[in-house]
Amino acid sequence: MAILFTPLMLLIVSLSMLTGSARIEQALQATANRAARTAALCCHHTGDAEAAVHASLVAAERTAVTNRIVCQNNLVADSTVFFVAVAGNDVPIDGTSAVPSGGTVYVVLTCRVPAEVLGGVGFPGLNVERRAVGVAVVDPYRYRSGG
Repeated sequence: MAILFTPLMLLIVSLSMLTGSARIEQALQATANRAARTAALCCHHTGDAEAAVHASLVAAERTAVTNRIVCQNNLVADSTVFFVAVAGNDVPIDGTSAVPSGGTVYVVLTCRVPAEVLGGVGFPGLNVERRAVGVAVVDPYRYRSGG
């Protein structure tokens, strides 16, 4: 029994780290999808949509503590938002460019997870970085009038 104790404990710690990593990836992907949907639905200008994404991410960071998901980096500062028109060209993010109807919005999130969060065991030098891409299609009929 004493011989099997060490491998058994290593297996338990590994499984705990894997489940913690999967939980973090799922929560990060859900946050990226939610932020992309927010940008696709909220505003007329790309600059306003980017601000809405950042507000959504700030709210996600506040609730992430209750979900035991902690990033060592600033989720808002390390996020990227970009819009692609139907023709495939990038749309600049500013106060005058319209959100492309029928286009796509992408939100890329990067989270550096401390090793202590993964199963409660810290291994020195183990920095885990998780990345999630949220994609939402902008409604092609969003600015049509009914007349």
